[in-house]
Amino acid sequence: MTLRIRSIKYHIKEGLKSITKNGLMSIASIASVSACALMLIISLCIAINLDRALEKVEESIGVSLYLGEDINDEEIKNLLNKLQAIPNILDIKYMSKEDALNWAKEEWDNNNEILAGLEDDNPFPRSFEISISAAKYQKQVINEINNIQVEFEKELLASRNKEQEQIQEIIENPLDKPMDISKPKEEKETETTTEDIPKIGDKDYKFIGIEKIRHSQKESNILLAVNNAIRIGSIIIILVLAIISVAIIINTIKIAVYVRKTEINIMKYVGATDWFIRWPFIIEGIVIGTVGALIAIFIGSFGYSQSISVLYEKIPMIKNYVELKDTFSMFLVITPVTIILGALLGVIGSVSSIKKHLQV
Repeated sequence: MTLRIRSIKYHIKEGLKSITKNGLMSIASIASVSACALMLIISLCIAINLDRALEKVEESIGVSLYLGEDINDEEIKNLLNKLQAIPNILDIKYMSKEDALNWAKEEWDNNNEILAGLEDDNPFPRSFEISISAAKYQKQVINEINNIQVEFEKELLASRNKEQEQIQEIIENPLDKPMDISKPKEEKETETTTEDIPKIGDKDYKFIGIEKIRHSQKESNILLAVNNAIRIGSIIIILVLAIISVAIIINTIKIAVYVRKTEINIMKYVGATDWFIRWPFIIEGIVIGTVGALIAIFIGSFGYSQSISVLYEKIPMIKNYVELKDTFSMFLVITPVTIILGALLGVIGSVSSIKKHLQV
């Protein structure tokens, strides 16, 4: 046990001594690790806050369907049944004209005079507010709703045409007048046919059922694309900086190995194990990597804290859209990750540099 403690002390002492002997190269190694770790911190800060933004978007994500003035309660109920059959929908809330007006009054509390007098002539449409389980299902749900919009419109048109035909039949053939069967029905239908009436799917067609579908698919797609681009870009930059860091650490350790080359050879000849020889250099690499990571954490935490303060001061409305993660919570996660990365880079550099010198 005493021998092991003495051996550990020897490894630590030799590792620290090697760092001070190769001052400039050690500083260069620490700086390169700091740059890599700082890039990791910046990437994580952006990615974590973007994830929070996406979560908030997902919480409020949904589709609004604005209904036409001419559809009745029975038709609205029929539409609701169709919508409820769509998968990945969390909730469907019907909003009447009165509900919409009350909601507007709550939202525009400071400008309530704008809405004064609208109770008698309410301009707000009836609507369905649809909540979706996750942003990734939004496109699929919107496609289903578009199909239902067309299907529902066809049903309404068929119903309206049937009612119109019945009214026309009553007008032309009242109960006290015998029906005139001499006029062919085909001729009547031919008279009402026109190519000038817009058809479903035409650009100028105005739906009488679901008049308008409003959603935030574009905004969700932009956030997802930006998030993915930042992550991919950050990974590439971190990998490049990691390779540079390892290369500098390898050169730093190589100098220490070269200075102690004769000593290493003697230790090998007298029976020292490879790991006994490796440990001082591994400790040197761990210290270089950890110090570099700690410097990056200090710079990153200070910079992040200042950035949040400036952002909230210059653009206070951003709080309404996303609440950025506070510095303590952010670096509670980032600190261990960054230290592990720094130490890992140091170990990789150390092991790589000493490997060939153990082949005696």
